[in-house]
Amino acid sequence: MNFSAVRGADTPWGKAFAKALAAGNRHLILIGANEAALEALVREIVQKHRVLVYYLVADDADTGSIINACEKINDRFEVDLLINYAETGFHRRLEDYDIRSLDRKLKTNHASGILYLHQLLPNLLLHAHARVIDLWHCPHPLPAWEQALLAFNMHFAEHLNLELNDSGLVINSFALTAFSGSELAEKAVVILESAVPGLEKSEEIVK
Repeated sequence: MNFSAVRGADTPWGKAFAKALAAGNRHLILIGANEAALEALVREIVQKHRVLVYYLVADDADTGSIINACEKINDRFEVDLLINYAETGFHRRLEDYDIRSLDRKLKTNHASGILYLHQLLPNLLLHAHARVIDLWHCPHPLPAWEQALLAFNMHFAEHLNLELNDSGLVINSFALTAFSGSELAEKAVVILESAVPGLEKSEEIVK
């Protein structure tokens, strides 16, 4: 039985992708930092759809926490789709952050996605048509240095995609701007339909 892992499932974008996947009859593993939000999303999904849904709490700024969550996934589940969601954007000047806050934000925004992919890659490679969807949420204009960092991450995904071409694994990257309400849900569906061939459709997929 294959599962889709959704990182950032406690965010508006993560919820939209989780709901769209559930409407397409995909079993889910929801990953996030807010346990109450994850529990609420699990209840909402299982009330509407006949799919299995599990959740794991992880701190994206803590390497050990990410590794622990991925080890649980690798031990218990077969994963053929990873929604690798990250939020970018610094609302203050870099010099206005204390070193601890800056370290957490850089890890969460830009470094943790590679770690999730690294830890789950052997699991994904067990499947002939596995998919990774890297989602970069950019709600505000990015400073030049962060644009360069985001471009590096997306180019890295492109090169890795070429290296893994023979394995059947495909990595897609999408930059997400600010959406809300039904627009957000509809955008999630469009991305999934373009990146996951054969995803089942449902009349409720954008509700």
